[in-house]
Amino acid sequence: MKRVIAFCVIAIIAVGSIFAQTSTQEAANPTVDISTLVRQIEDEYAVFHPTAKNVDLDLEYTPLTGEVIVNYTCMAASFDQGEAMNTIDAILENFSTENQFTRKPSFVRKDRTRYYKDERGLRMASYRRCVRYDLR
Repeated sequence: MKRVIAFCVIAIIAVGSIFAQTSTQEAANPTVDISTLVRQIEDEYAVFHPTAKNVDLDLEYTPLTGEVIVNYTCMAASFDQGEAMNTIDAILENFSTENQFTRKPSFVRKDRTRYYKDERGLRMASYRRCVRYDLR
């Protein structure tokens, strides 16, 4: 009787250790992509910002959280916040159709406008919007 109980205990411990090893191996090699994709966007949205010159657009997307950050940068003399908002709205609309998101995004943070001088000494304006798409 003692041998049967000892054998059962050893079998349970062996099976438990096998499952523990596979779970630690899965934790050591995650298959979830946690990287952020950064994309420069070609300025095909000139209709939305007719007065702004030298516009740089980029989009940062984190698939794990569904967070999207869009940056709109141009010279400060030609910056118009309404044009920047319209351009970012068009970019987000195209992004949601490309990735087949059906719901509208929710705002993560308040939009941010920042003025600075670049390396050449030119005054630049940067407008940033952070949104999150529901992944359900």
